[in-house]
Amino acid sequence: MKSNIFKYIFIIFVIIIVVIAFFVIRNNENNGETEEETIATENQEIVKEIRLGIAQCDTLNPLLTTNKNVQDITKLIYEPLVDISSDYKATPMLATEWAKQDATTYIIKLRENVKWSDGERFTSADVQFTYDKLKENSSIYSSNLEHVTMLEIVDDYTVKMYLDQEVPFFEYYLTFPILSKTFYDTQDYYNTGIVPVGTGKYKVDSVQENYITLTKNTNWWERDTEITIEKINVNVYDSVGELYNAFKLGNVDLVSTNNTNIQDYIGTIRI
Repeated sequence: MKSNIFKYIFIIFVIIIVVIAFFVIRNNENNGETEEETIATENQEIVKEIRLGIAQCDTLNPLLTTNKNVQDITKLIYEPLVDISSDYKATPMLATEWAKQDATTYIIKLRENVKWSDGERFTSADVQFTYDKLKENSSIYSSNLEHVTMLEIVDDYTVKMYLDQEVPFFEYYLTFPILSKTFYDTQDYYNTGIVPVGTGKYKVDSVQENYITLTKNTNWWERDTEITIEKINVNVYDSVGELYNAFKLGNVDLVSTNNTNIQDYIGTIRI
């Protein structure tokens, strides 16, 4: 009888030892992971300036450029009515909502309290101006408005678009960048060397022959969003060969090509 009691006591003792050992090891592992995370956080560099590269940048006017890679740069400066999310959903940008009045008529409500980087108000007149320019000139965005026959201003923050036929998922065509009417009222629209204005997270500080400088747009309507990258230097090269050579030499952090998404890249650098 006594032998059985000692046997049970021994078994219970062993179980207690195993349980204690398990929790001690688990606690040490957690402490080790926490220390590693702390060290990684302390060693993580907050990038405030990056260097981009692009070949054959003809103009920063997104409606006039013939270089599709320029879109990578202009998407940081200009914004569309509707954006496409990473899961391919149409999301509000300068338009807050859109509705189909009938098979060929859309009503689009615009975002209020948006300012251009020069401080001017964004209104439906800017959408009208952009629409007119897209209709007047051939552009990489011309097909977006192929079936739009007329744009009507309802008020400062509402427009109507009339189509010549029903277009399924028409909101996906509203992804062309919007330009400022007020700005181009005093500027030559076809001047490729001017410093343009936009409503995006970055503004153009200067345009030189071999480089373009972008800085944070303090008038951005989502200015409460933390952006740690304060300056983007865009080096301009005459050819793709020169661009890739500069990248290999470490003179630029990222090149603009059809296979890159600069906005996604910036998003990985703690903005």
